[in-house]
Amino acid sequence: MSKFDFMTFGYDAGDEDMFVTHASKYTAEETVVLCKRECAYKFRDRTIFHNRILKALREPTVSDVQDMYCAFRFGNPEWPDGCYALVGPTERGAFPVRVIDFGRLV
Repeated sequence: MSKFDFMTFGYDAGDEDMFVTHASKYTAEETVVLCKRECAYKFRDRTIFHNRILKALREPTVSDVQDMYCAFRFGNPEWPDGCYALVGPTERGAFPVRVIDFGRLV
């Protein structure tokens, strides 16, 4: 069984653009509940740099959950210790995940 449970993924280092769970461990409904708990700050207005207000995202629903695949990839210059990445279903080491893309919750 994979060591992967859940985490946020980003398109760039340090970003949190999506919430990802292992599909064999969490249903779509559980993914939504976990996302709301782990990323609660994203679903309320908040003040950031120089008193700029970041508007709250709408809370995700089961219809926002997408099925994708993920795999662990060993180091490269940006991630010397390796990292998890979204991949195609036939790529080496791929396992199913459930994804909530925060960009779709605006």
